[in-house]
Amino acid sequence: MTRDNPVNILMVDDHPENLLAIEAVLEGEPYRLIRAFSGADALRCLLREEVAVILLDVQMPGMDGFETARHIKSYDRSKHIPILFITATSKETSHMSAGYSAGAVDYMIKPFVPHILKAKIKAFVQLYDAQKQLLSQTRQLEKVNANLLEATAKLSKAEAQARAVMDTSIDTMVVYGHHGEILQANPAAERMFGYSQEELVGRNMSLLLPSIHWDLGHTRGLVGKVIEVVPARKDGSTFPAEMQLGESLADPALRTCTVRDIADRKRSELALLESKELAEQAARMKTEFLSFMTHEIRTPLNGVIGMMDILIESGLTQEQRELADVVLKSGHTLLGIVNDVLDYSKIESGRMELEEEPFFLRACLEQVQDIFTAPIREKRLEMRYLIDPALPLFVRGDLARLQQVLLNLVGNAVKFTETGGVYIVVRQAAATEEELTVEVTVIDTGIGIPADRADELFEPFSQVDASMNRKYGGTGLGLAISKTLVEMMSGEIWTEPSEHGGAIFAFTAKVKRADPPEEMPAFAKELAAVTAEAGWEEALRKPVRLERIRELLLQASEADRRRIR
Repeated sequence: MTRDNPVNILMVDDHPENLLAIEAVLEGEPYRLIRAFSGADALRCLLREEVAVILLDVQMPGMDGFETARHIKSYDRSKHIPILFITATSKETSHMSAGYSAGAVDYMIKPFVPHILKAKIKAFVQLYDAQKQLLSQTRQLEKVNANLLEATAKLSKAEAQARAVMDTSIDTMVVYGHHGEILQANPAAERMFGYSQEELVGRNMSLLLPSIHWDLGHTRGLVGKVIEVVPARKDGSTFPAEMQLGESLADPALRTCTVRDIADRKRSELALLESKELAEQAARMKTEFLSFMTHEIRTPLNGVIGMMDILIESGLTQEQRELADVVLKSGHTLLGIVNDVLDYSKIESGRMELEEEPFFLRACLEQVQDIFTAPIREKRLEMRYLIDPALPLFVRGDLARLQQVLLNLVGNAVKFTETGGVYIVVRQAAATEEELTVEVTVIDTGIGIPADRADELFEPFSQVDASMNRKYGGTGLGLAISKTLVEMMSGEIWTEPSEHGGAIFAFTAKVKRADPPEEMPAFAKELAAVTAEAGWEEALRKPVRLERIRELLLQASEADRRRIR
């Protein structure tokens, strides 16, 4: 489609460098790029300009991308404009669903592939051109139909037949009678169907549209509606089209039928679908490459860490030992990042699977506690846990994934806590004959979480404050991975407001009951004999209060206290 002016593309992002990157990708294209640095700025632009496509960021101050999209879709002027989210936030199902619910037609993750972005925009612009042409034709058709009905009401039946079809119409227009017999057709019908006027007049409308029953009683409900049909040409070929029926005010038995060829529009829709599939294929290739690279990096990294352990024990001087410790800690940090990225790539590619095996629930907690013994002692923190006595000793589930979530939550609690302690409470939230819902709550006395930023914690690469990454480290993937793992275990994860400072994280997971092994360890038999102290059920209610936990731990029997230290 030729146009006098370039088509307008609205780009909305609060970071100018991101807009510059998009402009660089689209350089040389016949587009006029309009910048907007906020949701309000974008709405103002839409009042002034006619826009074909909107490229919208999600995370923006004030009005975010989802809210901006909802505002855009609420106005008649802009509700039909396609919105393409380009964001660095999560690609998980729940987040993408929020984007599509807000009115987006597509969702791209930064960094995007330039040629895919260009292909998507080109498809949307083609659709915009087709819609503009369709709108113009629709207005012309409506005007022609209105003129036709007005003329039919004023003139006699013979005059109405003579003026029913406008020769200038690019769509097929046919006047037919009571039983569907064709009275007159315009020249466009000859071009579209291959029949001459003489071949059409007197024949039934089923010759052109065999799928419709043309008796007036059957077509009365179709008057005024636009429906998709598959007409048949003289040579037997078919094509996609839209049909609209009108009736004469002067003679109810006289009706008109307009047929519009929509093959070009269908091809544009197919091109748009192919572009979307291409983008999804590129995303899968990216995930596979990421998984391969993390595997390749982890192997030599494990070798570095192992050799550094040996080197530290080889009699180094104090200064050499300090330098080696720095290298070892850096290696462990890098290994944690690589493991997070590997887990995230497995989740994205759908290769993460759960295993099911019996395990001792209390041993799972004790292993977590043992892992954090060194940092707990270094910071002079206390670490305690409570287990609901209603829970069985052995359960069946994925011990590794359950422990991975717990390690992440406890690791964060230890990392962000300088004084006080970290406390874990495990309770039975629900139970059936075969299945249990276990709820785990991790409480700390650390820096806490602002209430308005809590929802962002479970998004990939997200932290409460950018400065925290510099001070405490981390990839921002841990909680996002934990959220996915918990959902795979048919549970949910959330954070609760704390009345006394610090942070409270909780999650649920479904496990199955498991019979204990025939030969139980001695410590398991001892734990089986431990009964709950009065008041434990109150402490296990959600939300858990930190002071009550400490009070109950002090009241617990000496045998219990030895086990929960």
